[in-house]
Formats: sequence, C-alpha cells, structure tokens
Amino acid sequence: MRYDFNALERAANHLINSGRAQDAIKIYLFMADGDQALDAGYLGKRLGECYESIGDLHAAKYWYGRAVEENPEVRLDCSEARMRLEHVTIDDLLADTA
Repeated sequence: MRYDFNALERAANHLINSGRAQDAIKIYLFMADGDQALDAGYLGKRLGECYESIGDLHAAKYWYGRAVEENPEVRLDCSEARMRLEHVTIDDLLADTA
C-alpha cells in the first residue's frame, strides 16, 4: 500500500497536537525508512522535535544532526538545536565503566 506524504504529515501533526509525540515518531520513522536524504532533512527535523518534546535528548540531538547533514544551508534551526543540546553527552555513561 502506498501512503500519501501529506496525509501522513497531517496525521503526525494531529498526534503531536494531541500530546502523542511518541506515536508521531512512529509515523516519521515510517516515512524516513529508505529515504537517505530524509526529504532534505525535514523528517530529521520533525523527529528531533518529537524526541525533544518527550525528553529523549540523545535521540533529538542525533536527528537534528541528521537534518543538518542532509541540508545544512536550510536546516539552520536544527544547527541551533544541536548547539542548544551540546550539553547532551555520554560522559556520565563512560564514567560508570572506568
């Protein structure tokens, strides 16, 4: 079955507006599957926003970075988000293993 990008985007937005960002993530991951460019970074941006809204800052930082990687000239807001999340590291995890 082929899905319409705009219909999926509307459904994801509805879920986000209903406080169900976790479910919107499922739609965005479905949309991104097999799309290496992530629709010029748009899907990476939306995934970053969703993950940030649910408090998964490591995943948010990753997806914002993917968005920038795919479209650095346009995804300036994602570059700013990565800078805002620069404090998100794995240092605490590595300290526990030393």
